[in-house]
Amino acid sequence: MGMSIGERVRRARKYAKLTQTQLGKAVGVKQATISDLEKGDSRSSAYLIQIAHACGVDSRWLATGKGEMVPGAQEAGGQYQVEPRTPSEEDYALIPQLSARASNGDGYLNHHVEVTGGLAFKRTWLHKNHLKPENLSVIYAEGDSMEPNIVDGDVLVIDHNDVHPISGTVYALRRPDNSISIKRLFQRVTGEWVITSDNPDKARHPDEALGAESVCQVPIIGKVVWRGGAMA
Repeated sequence: MGMSIGERVRRARKYAKLTQTQLGKAVGVKQATISDLEKGDSRSSAYLIQIAHACGVDSRWLATGKGEMVPGAQEAGGQYQVEPRTPSEEDYALIPQLSARASNGDGYLNHHVEVTGGLAFKRTWLHKNHLKPENLSVIYAEGDSMEPNIVDGDVLVIDHNDVHPISGTVYALRRPDNSISIKRLFQRVTGEWVITSDNPDKARHPDEALGAESVCQVPIIGKVVWRGGAMA
């Protein structure tokens, strides 16, 4: 007799070396939901596709038990050895990587911007964070005004659909000279807004005050939704 859905979910999770909590976070559900699935207390299949993607197993196998858990893999001693394969468009979205740079300071003027490549992101991660690939682009940070959170050379993903100012959020801003800055926007209790740097050295990176109404006139290119860089 074949494995139940719960047994297949557990096997897939063990294959991916994930805890129930980690798998739940990857899928966007509570740990208890994963636990109920594995124990057979829940027959819901609403999350099986997401679970399959998060664990790197075949969604058809997870849902029905038909086929192989990991197509093209060989099982030896309870462990699967998988042939390397190119990430599929079904699982990953390629976000355009631009030659543009954004200064963490006063602004970086890009005289010419072109697409130089792409950065692949899992569609499940994008969906979980309410991000649409068509609204995103990848640029590079330059300077030290946003340290320690964003450092020189970091790769940033910008959501161009998110341009409404929210206090405490980091945005890519367009300066009057058409240069680009990466800054955090804060709103004070007085209603006044401030363009600020994360770097505590305010002598080198002073705050820029804005009126409560003038913040709506700041050209926000988009919200910084992801950063990647080398470990110190």
